[in-house]
Amino acid sequence: GEPTPYGWPSRSSYFGIIDLAGFPKDVYYLYQSEWTDKPVLHIYPHWNWKDGQLVDVIAYSNCHEVELFLNDSSLGTKKKGEDELHLMWRLPFKPGTMRAVGRSNGQKVLETVMNTAGEPAKLTLKSDRINIKADGADLAFITVEVRDKDGNLVPDAGNLVNFNIDGQA
Repeated sequence: GEPTPYGWPSRSSYFGIIDLAGFPKDVYYLYQSEWTDKPVLHIYPHWNWKDGQLVDVIAYSNCHEVELFLNDSSLGTKKKGEDELHLMWRLPFKPGTMRAVGRSNGQKVLETVMNTAGEPAKLTLKSDRINIKADGADLAFITVEVRDKDGNLVPDAGNLVNFNIDGQA
């Protein structure tokens, strides 16, 4: 897209539904929920805040209704109106498990879960492919995530990560 708010020689902007690394932004799921038939249920933001802080939890979904749970207690079921693009719950933060259940025609279609993360404990690396050609031109993208001891993504981690590669790479 256009490099707004920057001029030449910038090559990117804050706009768009996918970031420079190719990761979908939250709004990516809004488009999917409105213009695809595949089931969509995406909630955000992360679930790491200060105790009692008011948080707007947003759900993008094309299910008929979405029920939100915090620590297995229902926070209510909502349905989008004709002109609404998302569902929203405003609630005080309490650590634990946030779960959304999307239903259509009374049947569960999708479920998504977020857990409050603990302190950073490990890194996970994921490659976008298993094999690459040893031709000096092929490549693989490696995604590095900071996780807590239970494997939860730590969304507010600020750890500096350095890499060293030995051998041909």
